[in-house]
Amino acid sequence: MLRKSGLCMALASLSLLCAASAHADGSYRPLPFDQDWTDVSLIGANDDWSQVPGILGHRGDGLVSGAGADPSSILAPGTATPVQVLANQLNPNTLTSGGLAEFELADPVVGLQGSGTADAPFLLLHLDTRGWQDVQVSFVARDLDGSMDDALQPIALQYRSGAAGDFIDLPSAFIADATAGSAAGLTTPVSLTLPGAAAGIGELELRFITANAVGNDEWVGIDDIAVTGSLAPVPEPRDWMLLLSGLGVLACTARRRLAA
Repeated sequence: MLRKSGLCMALASLSLLCAASAHADGSYRPLPFDQDWTDVSLIGANDDWSQVPGILGHRGDGLVSGAGADPSSILAPGTATPVQVLANQLNPNTLTSGGLAEFELADPVVGLQGSGTADAPFLLLHLDTRGWQDVQVSFVARDLDGSMDDALQPIALQYRSGAAGDFIDLPSAFIADATAGSAAGLTTPVSLTLPGAAAGIGELELRFITANAVGNDEWVGIDDIAVTGSLAPVPEPRDWMLLLSGLGVLACTARRRLAA
């Protein structure tokens, strides 16, 4: 009976693991990378990112305590917080739940909004920048909320190399307030070149993050995401020959020292 019970528990755990992975696509995507959300079929059900290449949304529960935190100072990973998106939404003005939502507007978009539960919701990109240098990121922050809500709704952009450890903030991408209050339509374009450490690596993660604001939070769309750069130069055959010759000289020198 114990063996049977243990087998059932193992199968149940495997089933849960498969279900979770089926709702997310965390594969690292090569450059150039872009997402403008015009294909509304990508997100068809709540909390399901499986059809969105290289992007996940996390609710950011517990990353800060209290309202009014500066998202650029929130560097903890947060990837253990719930994967979340509210699918097929039509009206940002009446959606009071925080986190991430897909809005099927005339110009579709995915938006972020903090709340008492979604302390620091973020949109996470998984990129492969091998073979690229001078990696550039651009996006547009869109004020989606035309209700009477009016809060300072900052947006920060951060990166890290690999899937572990804290993020590094990019101050030049910070938006102190992406909303105008009681009127939707404000757009804030951002474009920047990432630090050299973000180039030429197999696992680069970028995240757009906000935080629970003081007062009634507003929805901010993250749109027209584009990540590109310059192709790293491929060494000429003569450069390879010089490199191999140099390595050969070093090997011979080391062998002579060992024999001496």
